[in-house]
Amino acid sequence: MTKFHATVCLPPTAPRKVPRAVAAALAPYNMGLAEGQNPVGHWDWWAIHSSAGNAYLVLPPYDGDGRLVTASTVPRRKANLGALGPLECYGGPRGLLDFDGMRNRAARAYDDRLAAWTELTEIHPPARPFTDFLARHEADPENYSRGDAKEEHLLQPLIQDVAKRAIAGDPHFGMSFLTRDPIEYFAHDHEEARQWSARSAVPNFALVTLDGSWTDGETDGHWEQADRYLEGLDAEAVVIDVLCHC
Repeated sequence: MTKFHATVCLPPTAPRKVPRAVAAALAPYNMGLAEGQNPVGHWDWWAIHSSAGNAYLVLPPYDGDGRLVTASTVPRRKANLGALGPLECYGGPRGLLDFDGMRNRAARAYDDRLAAWTELTEIHPPARPFTDFLARHEADPENYSRGDAKEEHLLQPLIQDVAKRAIAGDPHFGMSFLTRDPIEYFAHDHEEARQWSARSAVPNFALVTLDGSWTDGETDGHWEQADRYLEGLDAEAVVIDVLCHC
């Protein structure tokens, strides 16, 4: 079972009508739509979803605008939306949203995460990436299992500290670091990784365009194409984020 976020684009739509419009846009991709399994199915349930610190940013002049999708503009019976942070919303007309601010926020978050990682590397012994342990397993699978490789990698003090911080809710190390190797993650070129963080700040893994087409991260060039598409949307077109399960 997998969860992922999708960006859904809608024609001009009042916030109270957004849940129904999103349902209509996503309906063709219901995995259970056809008898058996829908060949173009991508989800078995979805919900409008954003979290404080990662939601759409609102351009300051439009703070509190009734066209934005928020807990106060969408009746609870239509979608159970919680409060977000200052200048944040679940979506709304593209012209009211601060895409550049979202990209800058993502770049700053990467800088902060890198700084936190650098501090940890200074207080712990150097750690080795999981690929080193995996290579040993592949060279001698009978005497050194994949489980041994995983355990020895995870027992390194630096990896342990990152995992503990992820579980504790450290804002620099999300829960993804419980399955992601931080050594490999931070081994990338930092400027390139920073640019990637900014480039993927607005689009999600999947995108449903105004004409109902579905694209996602399984397609080469998805993130760049999705970012350009969202940037070029008409100011009145509505964008909304949803959490999908499949």
